[in-house]
Amino acid sequence: MIAWIVLGVGGAAVLRQLLGLLCLVRFLRRARVSSIPRGPTPGISLLKPLYGEDPGLAANLEATLRQNYPDFETLFLHERPDDPAAPIADATMARVPDVPARRIEGRDPEAVNPKVAVVLRGEAAARHPILAVADSDVRPDPLYLRDIANALADADAVSFVPVVFGMRGFWSRLGGLLFDTEAVLSVLLGFGRIVTGATVGIRREALAKVGGFRAVADRIADDYSMGVLLRRAGCRLALARRAARLYAPGGGLRETGRQAVRWARTVRSAAPLPYALALPLSTAPLLLLCRGGGTALLLLAFHTVARATVATLVDFRFCWDRSLVRTLPLLPLLWILEPLNLLLGLLGSTVDWRGRRYRVRGGRATLVDG
Repeated sequence: MIAWIVLGVGGAAVLRQLLGLLCLVRFLRRARVSSIPRGPTPGISLLKPLYGEDPGLAANLEATLRQNYPDFETLFLHERPDDPAAPIADATMARVPDVPARRIEGRDPEAVNPKVAVVLRGEAAARHPILAVADSDVRPDPLYLRDIANALADADAVSFVPVVFGMRGFWSRLGGLLFDTEAVLSVLLGFGRIVTGATVGIRREALAKVGGFRAVADRIADDYSMGVLLRRAGCRLALARRAARLYAPGGGLRETGRQAVRWARTVRSAAPLPYALALPLSTAPLLLLCRGGGTALLLLAFHTVARATVATLVDFRFCWDRSLVRTLPLLPLLWILEPLNLLLGLLGSTVDWRGRRYRVRGGRATLVDG
């Protein structure tokens, strides 16, 4: 009986990997755009929440301003006057003076989520009919805003497949390998119905239907929760043609581990059913290895090759630095680390985020200290 359960879990995990690989291939075919995509170019207000001096922040912000788009503004949002990101934003605006951009300081006092707390200030100050919220570690290409506008020609909201690049060091590369072979497939297998926080573009009228960003002010996964609210309101969601590239050189074991556990607890709180399904599937490679035998090892080989292929395609198309390809020999370590991380996600309910500690429960966040 146990042998059949192991083979069943292994088969389901392999099927997921193969379906995800097919979705990735289809996505990459759509992403091959050599010329400027044509379409409507409505005004876009790009809201950029900032916190601290992230690695590569100056390059990320400059790439944000240097867009091949006729009508947009950028609002750099931060909470405190002493935030190290503030002078970096000022210097970036000085280097690109011909683009409308400004810095807005302060937070909404009623918002629990620290990112949404500053986004609410940007929502009130933005002047265009489309709002796009992008994380500070996103380093967009020049057609980034055109991707948003084109997707919103037939939809009410658009998000991007997130891909991390620039990983350095053993643990950051291992974390990037996990993210770029798991988060990417999760979004693609959601068929555009999962909203990701790397970038979310929303029409104002659609945002008004759900009560604005205030509707997710106490949600730990504000992006995912916004997607749920938009779907319930009958809004149409779309996936951008290309990925959002997140510059994430990462750090050592402690920093990478804390980020991974925070991600796991956030996902568990916001989407408990997908999380419950992901946990047994993550154990499949280790179970198949322990089971042994021709069928089990064949399933393990299929799973490993499919995941390695996903990493290779993502690396060559989006990372460009071979950080994933060079890490592929460490792929078997994920057989242990991935289920361990998901298990740690079950064993606690607090996360550290932007200098504060929160307790997450039922998708909502409560400030513990800070």
